[in-house]
Amino acid sequence: MKIISWNTRGLGGLEKRQEVRKLVGNLKPFIMCIQETKMQTFDDFLVTSLWGNSPYAFSYRPSVGASGGLMTIWDASEVDVWSTESREHVLWCHGRIIKTGEEFYVANVYAPCDDRGKQSSDINVGGRMVCVCGDFNAVKTVDERHSARGGQRFMDHISFNRFIEDNNLIDLPLSGSKFTWFKGDGFSMSRLDRFLLSEEWCMAWPNCKQVASLRGLSDHCPLVLSANEEDWGPRPMRMLKCWKDVPGYDLFVREKWVSFQVEGWGGRIDSLKDRLSALDQKGEEEVLFEAELAELHGVTLDIHSLARRNASISWQQSRSLWLKEGDANSKYFHSVLAGRRRRNAISVIQVDGVSMEGVTPIRQAVYT
Repeated sequence: MKIISWNTRGLGGLEKRQEVRKLVGNLKPFIMCIQETKMQTFDDFLVTSLWGNSPYAFSYRPSVGASGGLMTIWDASEVDVWSTESREHVLWCHGRIIKTGEEFYVANVYAPCDDRGKQSSDINVGGRMVCVCGDFNAVKTVDERHSARGGQRFMDHISFNRFIEDNNLIDLPLSGSKFTWFKGDGFSMSRLDRFLLSEEWCMAWPNCKQVASLRGLSDHCPLVLSANEEDWGPRPMRMLKCWKDVPGYDLFVREKWVSFQVEGWGGRIDSLKDRLSALDQKGEEEVLFEAELAELHGVTLDIHSLARRNASISWQQSRSLWLKEGDANSKYFHSVLAGRRRRNAISVIQVDGVSMEGVTPIRQAVYT
């Protein structure tokens, strides 16, 4: 599943349409949402110049003069759209993914610059599987706007955050670029474009990521939302937390653990306790040698240390059991788990200033 959102700043020029077609050919999206078309009508000839010869269908909201305009195109072989609805500043599509049968709503948004117009944008998620994307002309935090004048507009991010919270939308981490709009003076830039997803959407596609592609003729970057279905293989660096408390744990494992042919931490502790008891009994009857005293102290320390680690393992095991048998079927549980997976995922890396995306390019970059 892949969706592109892009403020093209007009589609009247041949160069812009060729740029859109090249992006579509390279990424092969299911759906493409375009903002600021600056066009009042569309026909099949023009849409074919954007999409190519693949089967498609489309819906659009005309511009007001040379201002605004929305267009949504979808791959008719991958997506079955049942209905579309054009509202003020929003173009809705309702349909399903053909292969999986997942029902969805996609809202293509171009919010005006004035605050009153932004507040009039008609979006209501209402517990559905919804993807809201486009140019919101607002930022979530002041860090998402950089201005040559040094001044900052503080009010727009307050109302924008309220809109996100009221609809329980999820803002995915952005890869590829910190900002999505660039003025061209080298100083002014903002993150005005984004994908916002409902919890239901993230439950259906928990591996979603959004990536900012390189911008071309437009001053906005194309954004790509995709469900990462690539096989990265087993996750590396998996180990119990307790090992971090063991200085030189590799040596400990090699020399200490192998000396006792006992299964489990509990058996290891019991063996140490048996040895401690033997030393205690001997100490009651006779004076221990210096080496035995050192061993007694060492065994005592080992028991305390291993007991702490055993408690740590027990806690992790109980947590794992809870994940499997506890509240694992709750909506809250899955949303928290998916959010943590998104925050920890690394889907794009930069090597010598070049962005690498996907399993094969990243593996090659790491190993070379």
